[in-house]
Amino acid sequence: MAKEKKRSADEKEKEETLFYYELVGVICIILAITILGRLGKVGYFLAVFFKVIFGDWYWIFILFLLFFGFLSLLRHKSFDFKNPRFIGCVFICFSLLIFAHFPIHNLIKQRNRNYFAETWALYRLYINTGSDMYLGGGMLGAVMFYVAYYMIGTVGVVLAGAFVLMLGISLIIDMPIVDIFKNLGRRVKDVGRLGKRFNRFFKYDLGRRGAAPEKKNIFARSQQVPLKILEEYQNVMNYNFQEKLAYETRSLIHSVFNNLHIEYRDLELTVSYKVTTYKFTVFSEFETAKLLERLNNVIEEELLMARDGSTLMLQVVNKYPQILTLRELLMKQTSLHNNFLIPLGLTYENKLCELDVAQNGHLLLIGSEKTGLRNFINFFVFALFVKENLLNYEIELYDHKNELFVLHDLIPVHTETDVNEYLTAVIAEIDAKLETINGAGVASLSEYNKKLEIANRPEQMLRRKFLIINRLDCDKETYAYFENKLMYIIQLGEKAGITVLYVIRDPMYATSIILSLFPNKLIFKLESAAFSQKILNNENATYLQAEGDCFFLSQIKARRIQTALVSKKDIEAVKGHLK
Repeated sequence: MAKEKKRSADEKEKEETLFYYELVGVICIILAITILGRLGKVGYFLAVFFKVIFGDWYWIFILFLLFFGFLSLLRHKSFDFKNPRFIGCVFICFSLLIFAHFPIHNLIKQRNRNYFAETWALYRLYINTGSDMYLGGGMLGAVMFYVAYYMIGTVGVVLAGAFVLMLGISLIIDMPIVDIFKNLGRRVKDVGRLGKRFNRFFKYDLGRRGAAPEKKNIFARSQQVPLKILEEYQNVMNYNFQEKLAYETRSLIHSVFNNLHIEYRDLELTVSYKVTTYKFTVFSEFETAKLLERLNNVIEEELLMARDGSTLMLQVVNKYPQILTLRELLMKQTSLHNNFLIPLGLTYENKLCELDVAQNGHLLLIGSEKTGLRNFINFFVFALFVKENLLNYEIELYDHKNELFVLHDLIPVHTETDVNEYLTAVIAEIDAKLETINGAGVASLSEYNKKLEIANRPEQMLRRKFLIINRLDCDKETYAYFENKLMYIIQLGEKAGITVLYVIRDPMYATSIILSLFPNKLIFKLESAAFSQKILNNENATYLQAEGDCFFLSQIKARRIQTALVSKKDIEAVKGHLK
């Protein structure tokens, strides 16, 4: 019996709720039609009222009233006034009211009278006469305009209106204002590229004034870049200054430990190229946040702290950084020539970090703009030029953004081809190589070439290929196809001698599939803490220095390394030698 009473009460409440929304919807629709058509005295009065409040843009608010009524009738739900898109539309309407008030402002300024009294006189004239006259942004627009004008002047009104407009657009498309400007910048670059193609078409194709100069293939003949042409740099003075400062900083750290009653023992102090590392064994408990706060108060440079059990490690950015050159890093290798063992950089302990790119050497590069990522790609290519004869491999670059322009004069570049079409051609090349390798009864490209060399057979040896794919700008569907093709290339590419370097700048492209495909990753400085959390499970990537400082993630562990600088002299020397 009680259940039946409860059920009937629920049904009654539901019926009343539906009736409520229908009543609200019908009232709003009738009210909107009455105002738009100025039906009767009520319609005329409300139309004048809304026009005085909102000016010549009053019809937008009437249309919203009509939309709200139909929505209540059809959906029987409350309207979400806290929805970011609705708030964005309100901000855009406010900006329109501000800009629409400029003509009235100029008119009142010429009369040189009381601002609000003269403004109200205009609207009162409209109320009394009902004549067709310009009302701008109404009283609401006048108030917003005057507040901005009184505080920051006419130029300030324009800036305030533009900011409110951009804020509204940002809320509607769910994108921060900074990212909106970045996208606009990319679109401008795209327009510039289209202009260059258009000019090239009229210059070479339509006008027939001659063909574009043919680029020479540097991989067509036996050559190797000598190490001696690369630049050297003297770091002795900077190192001495930094070493002296490092011991002073250690004394400051000791004083903080003592003030917090932390029992400790020094383990080691290492001065590296960009950071100085201090290691301690800690015997007592302490509050990490409090210790970090105290250290930041006494140490001027940026600080990164990590704890592993009783071992505490502090890394402080060097006040006198050193420069790690391409030549210096290559010279630290025990075996320089005739191998694909690439030195990625030096750890904070000044130990060499290497990667054999001929054995599962696919590399994912992640980082923000101007962090040293682009410089590392130049280093990777130039290091290959030094280590191996150019007849033994080839390098291709997919650079739709035209960002890696330093390499455009040296290696084959694909800029206009769709990325999936390009990868389809790579897959066809892999299939052809695998057919040849399997036909010879061997397991990899290296074994195939060794078999030809031992047997002194006339067949041409197979070349290794390095694919550099610069960041993409595509929709989710295109990217899903890209992931599938990249998965095929990475899984079968090692056997066919294909190695991939893929650059990511945007977190939306760092999907779980992509992260799982690459066992080796270089993470440069990231501006977003959320992006760093996604890749490293912490915010440490935001503390890196934007000068080639990065984390190397491999199957073994994560290491902080310093990559080498490729200077303008290095670029000119390599280009001059190869051309």
